[in-house]
Amino acid sequence: MKRFLASLLIACCLVSGAVQSLSAAEEVQQRTAYILEPPTVPEEPRTEHEFMNILFLAADNGEGMSGGLKKKDLRNCHTDSVILIAVDMTDKRISLISFPRDTLTYVPGIKGLYRINGAFNCSSSIREGLERACETVAYLMGGIKPDHYVLVTPDLVVKTGDAIGGLDIDVKTGFHVGSEKKYKKGLQHLDGEGIKDYAKLRKSANTNNNDIGRTERQRQIITALFEKIKKNTDYAYDILDVIVECFDQDFFSDMTVADILEMLPIIDGFDYSSINNYVMDGELELSMMHYNLNFMDQKKRQHTIKEVYNVEVPRLSLNSRGYANYLYKHGFDIVKTIRVCDEVVSWASQHGYGGEWLTTAKKRCEEAISAFSEVDDKREKSATIKAEKKKEALQEAVLNLARDCDYTGNTDFNAMDWFNKDPYINEYYQYDWS
Repeated sequence: MKRFLASLLIACCLVSGAVQSLSAAEEVQQRTAYILEPPTVPEEPRTEHEFMNILFLAADNGEGMSGGLKKKDLRNCHTDSVILIAVDMTDKRISLISFPRDTLTYVPGIKGLYRINGAFNCSSSIREGLERACETVAYLMGGIKPDHYVLVTPDLVVKTGDAIGGLDIDVKTGFHVGSEKKYKKGLQHLDGEGIKDYAKLRKSANTNNNDIGRTERQRQIITALFEKIKKNTDYAYDILDVIVECFDQDFFSDMTVADILEMLPIIDGFDYSSINNYVMDGELELSMMHYNLNFMDQKKRQHTIKEVYNVEVPRLSLNSRGYANYLYKHGFDIVKTIRVCDEVVSWASQHGYGGEWLTTAKKRCEEAISAFSEVDDKREKSATIKAEKKKEALQEAVLNLARDCDYTGNTDFNAMDWFNKDPYINEYYQYDWS
């Protein structure tokens, strides 16, 4: 009975006080672009079946990282494995839904645009980061929320892999880790270190050296693990002991060991050897800052959610490759202009300036926000031209206001090329995309 949840977690562990006036932007009560006002998690759709959803995350810290970065502080790490485990309590069916780490997304409640592996970094603590990751996945899933989360480190992958004596893996591509460790294509026995290397493999792979290829290899590891556990269920208990020893060091969860044990009788009887696998991939493009970014295929996303949960969810808006490139070429400058206006208007108001240009700047800021919010994924020419004109008119008003009220702060309206490091664009601009 206990082997199911233990096996499920193990499999995933192996892949890794003065009253102030409102600002100019805050006075606009209307629909705004997500890059200005981040989306919220939609209301959770009702499903016919009962589900338990667990979000599995694997951090990229420790030795053997791509580029030799060797991040030691978990708070500085990204979650390069993002898998939603959908447990259908009615049909006793398991589905694994993988999100490529390079998926471009909004983070609910956080201003800016991020990759999904950086949602964890939009926080001040590990626990808050895990909650941000859950909210982001819920947004992408149309409101379907994780009930629990699990985060593991590469060290846990090594320990759990060694605890079961390694895995026999049909390595799909030759690869190397640094100058010393080389792996050949074909059937090989991988120890814990080898499992970790194969799960993290991306750039040094001879074939499929991208994010999509990595998710495929992670699912391959999960399959091999289940096959081994089916032959000898004692491995599940051995590795569960390792997980218990590593709690809040290399294994983080909102579930305690007691919580896990309480769940075991509920899920007794599942066929854990039969797991459905899905990937929320789409267009993998060299885009924006010359990064490979995954732009989720909306039809595939809707189909996956329908197949797993039997619910219909709407398409995500302002998430397309074309809209992202529009932001990079034009939209971010509009965003920065609006936020610089906010600063100048706030400074002028606090210093008792009430001239004509203050009123003008506020009005033009409203107009700029409204025009910018009319630009959608279709990026109709009339809408983009209108947004650009409103931006230029706003810049004129801000410069005149700054001159009249002797404002000495920033009036640079051009967004940084590396927009993720621009505090006017991304709220968590310290976040490193490597």
